[in-house]
Amino acid sequence: MATATYSLLVDWDNDGTFISAGEDVTARTLHVEFSRGRDVDSQLTGRSVAGSLQAVLNNESGDYNSYNATGTLYGSLLPGRLIRLVGSGTQTMWQGYIDRITPLPSVKGLNTARLEAIGPLGFLNQKEVSLNTYANIDTGSAVDLVLSEAGWQTGTAYRDVDAGKTTMVRFWTDRKRTIEALREIEETEAGFVRESAAGKIVFENRHRRLTSPYTTSQVTFTDDPSGTLVLQGMTQEDPLPFIFTEFVSMVEPYTLGSTGTLWVLNQTGTLSPSIAPNGGTRVFVARYPGPTASADHIGVDSWVTPSATADWNVTTDQQGTGTNLNGSCTVSATSYQNELRVVLTNNAAQPGYVTLLQARGVPLKRLDKVLIGAESTGTAYGKRTFPSKAKFMPNADEGQYWADWNLSIYQTATVRLSVTFIANQGALALNHAAARDVSDRVTVVATGTTSRLGVNGDYFIEALKHVIEGDRRHTVTWYLSEARQFSDAWVLDVSALGTTTRLGY
Repeated sequence: MATATYSLLVDWDNDGTFISAGEDVTARTLHVEFSRGRDVDSQLTGRSVAGSLQAVLNNESGDYNSYNATGTLYGSLLPGRLIRLVGSGTQTMWQGYIDRITPLPSVKGLNTARLEAIGPLGFLNQKEVSLNTYANIDTGSAVDLVLSEAGWQTGTAYRDVDAGKTTMVRFWTDRKRTIEALREIEETEAGFVRESAAGKIVFENRHRRLTSPYTTSQVTFTDDPSGTLVLQGMTQEDPLPFIFTEFVSMVEPYTLGSTGTLWVLNQTGTLSPSIAPNGGTRVFVARYPGPTASADHIGVDSWVTPSATADWNVTTDQQGTGTNLNGSCTVSATSYQNELRVVLTNNAAQPGYVTLLQARGVPLKRLDKVLIGAESTGTAYGKRTFPSKAKFMPNADEGQYWADWNLSIYQTATVRLSVTFIANQGALALNHAAARDVSDRVTVVATGTTSRLGVNGDYFIEALKHVIEGDRRHTVTWYLSEARQFSDAWVLDVSALGTTTRLGY
């Protein structure tokens, strides 16, 4: 068995490094496991979920007890601290953020603590995002907007975002959790949002796996006990739930209404809100559509910045007949797709009352939906329909391409496998355990007498799980989807003409 070396590091003092005292917790680590990738090993139905890491630490010192004022880490055992697992020298295998630390005291045995961490997607999903309506924006640019709105840093150290292949006629997000907003883009692109081993957020457009290095297998594992890299176990997943003989896509066209009043403050007269003098502020949030809006109005394409007298008035009395204070007041407005946040500031020496406040804008109207589909008849599987979840499919042609492409792949059974190997079987296995990530292409040969699966082909890693025991025994499980159907696609400006058989979407 090869000797594995790992380092578990926690940035307790939140300075962006792991060099302070107590930040290398490797010597105290009794067990660690982590995972990331899709919830299902299918490019069609699998959705990326937040990665997770759990570690059990020796806590005889009491340093990991948050209420222990004498502990060396007292005051630093907080959620959101960066955590990193390093293997095979300097290879980052997992990076994320502390979620919670639970002391596990024992009367007779060893005192331990359970450390739980979440990946970048889970960390960002604690935030709710809203964006204005954007016109003619590609899916990659939309991903960048959502990440920035959620507070995720820019730059290649934090993001790996492909330019989108789909341009959305309209895009917005309204008070959604970050992952939900990203998934709406992911489904429109037919792409993939995931986390990398190094803690980046990755957006793969639908052509990424058709380009290098994803067209070349990075390693081969076999069920032959005499092979160089040997599988410990494998499972062929049931293909039936992932066979579909009909694909249906829905296009929701939009049009613009006329500029008009979309929201009015209905508290007037004796109910007129007051604003304190000398810099007092009041915040109002206008939301549209409201209860009186037309059923086909779904949001706002653009808001008009409120102007004095036309859209708001502040006076010295609630009835609006006193001195007008508009000249001593200022307004700021922040717009989102369904909201306009208005801040009124009263710089006068006397209190003021908001006797008029309204929000104007251009409403976004939904037109009749268009359903597009592709169907395979006369199959042995009957009618099995998969509806697209894409919210921002731009037009009928793209909806048809999506349906045709997926029908060509999923109308027959595709191979899905989960395979497990012991990383400690040798230095080569250890290196691949540390280096291989979600979306990497690997080869599985299971044609021998050990498994008799009759499988020999290339697969994409859709999800992975690692378990490292206290004795450093390291077990890796990969959840794989078949790569063959994507290898025979021809894509303009990507593939060599005449070398493949099907036009890619």
